[in-house]
Amino acid sequence: MELQLLTPEQWVLERKRLIEFAVRFGEKRLTVAAIHSLRRLSPDLLAKGSDGAVIAVARLGSRIVGLGFAAEAGEQSCIIVTHPEARGIGIGFAVMNAMMQQLGKLTCQVALDNVPSLTLFFRLGMKAVAISTGPTGKPTLRFEWSKEEAVRLAEQPL
Repeated sequence: MELQLLTPEQWVLERKRLIEFAVRFGEKRLTVAAIHSLRRLSPDLLAKGSDGAVIAVARLGSRIVGLGFAAEAGEQSCIIVTHPEARGIGIGFAVMNAMMQQLGKLTCQVALDNVPSLTLFFRLGMKAVAISTGPTGKPTLRFEWSKEEAVRLAEQPL
């Protein structure tokens, strides 16, 4: 698997293909607002590093098998999509971990009926910090992670 954090130039070239991937394989779990955020993403935001946005793409050969997107460290939008034929082999974990390391902090919202995403976020060491009603009317958990908090916890004696 090849994992890549997109540059602004790569986003411009692959934008249409990646949006189609997210819509097709997001299995109607992505909110309309998240898809619109991805569609409206300015390439300039990818150049800002931790202050802007990040897109991580996983490929097997030339085939896209995973996509992650976060804007404003996930406060505006957080998306993770894995191709159905590539699930269960660590693609989502690698994509999310790359975004987390790039941004230094990340927030994501996950509906309680999305067990694979809930499992992934807990495996990544993200904390569920709040519950609310999401845009689709479902109970939704807010997950947060920061590099500073992860380092602090790792340094604490058992």
